[in-house]
Amino acid sequence: MTLLARPITPDEVAVYRRNGFVLLRGILGLQSVNSLRRAIDAAVSTMGDSRTGCNLSRVRRAAQAASSEVFREADGGQHDVSGIMAHVIASGTRFPVDQGKEDAGSFLLDSGLTSRIGEFRKFALNGPAGEIAAVLLQSEIVRFFNDQMFVKEARTPDRTAFHQDATYLEIDGDQCCVLWIPVDPVRLESGAMLYLRGSHRDGRLYRPNISVKQTLLPAEGEPLPDIEGHMEDYDLVYFETEPGDVLVHHYRTVHGAGGNNTRYQVRRAASLRYCGDDVRFKVRPWAPKQLHHTNRLHDGEPLSGADFPVVWTRRQNEEAA
Repeated sequence: MTLLARPITPDEVAVYRRNGFVLLRGILGLQSVNSLRRAIDAAVSTMGDSRTGCNLSRVRRAAQAASSEVFREADGGQHDVSGIMAHVIASGTRFPVDQGKEDAGSFLLDSGLTSRIGEFRKFALNGPAGEIAAVLLQSEIVRFFNDQMFVKEARTPDRTAFHQDATYLEIDGDQCCVLWIPVDPVRLESGAMLYLRGSHRDGRLYRPNISVKQTLLPAEGEPLPDIEGHMEDYDLVYFETEPGDVLVHHYRTVHGAGGNNTRYQVRRAASLRYCGDDVRFKVRPWAPKQLHHTNRLHDGEPLSGADFPVVWTRRQNEEAA
């Protein structure tokens, strides 16, 4: 029994495979949207209890003011914030903020929400997202990999620097997709997602950056070109979305987002990652720590266990039909 508001079309599958991203308009029903919105709001209200939550705008402002106290407060969780920001300040690279805009809001990030927010876990593991991944990945089995929450409040000029998810994740293979699910209307001025068309097909791995700055981390991959500084030279596509829409991209697709320069409209979204048959674990020492995981896999092993639960199988789906 499908949980989708409508079927995914063959044309949409073809667009995903060709471009590395696809917009699925009106794919979620109102009940699903409301459930995810409640889960995100619960995550925001309890960020003080999370070891992975971070106010990226606050960290960026502290870096601009060379204030190390904020960095130390954020240490001890998913990232070595003090070490990363010392590297950032020394690099001298710019922060990707929308210049000349108000700087009163916050860019909030958290991950591992399935481990602490019951309604988020229900949505990610038992909701419609797994079925969306199954159709696009064309896999026999789909496993949940991880999650993030992105909230850009109004008057938040912080852009999300262009990046590629692949080198942040401890996996290798082709069948991994990322569902970006907004629960608010999103316009270009409030932080619409931008994708570099076809960038999933060139075989390149790009070094990770720190999201709110273009500083590259000491990690695998080649430097990403300065897309922010030369956007007219790249085949970039953006989408304005409504609640009920889902954007899906391949985990190697280069993407970014603008700041939220509206006066009052918050931009809340969840990012859910799912993997198919060919994905294997790959150790990347610089990858963000998954503090909620209970087991550690080895290089080349297939995803397995409670940390990567099965959310969809073709066999069960066919039997249910």
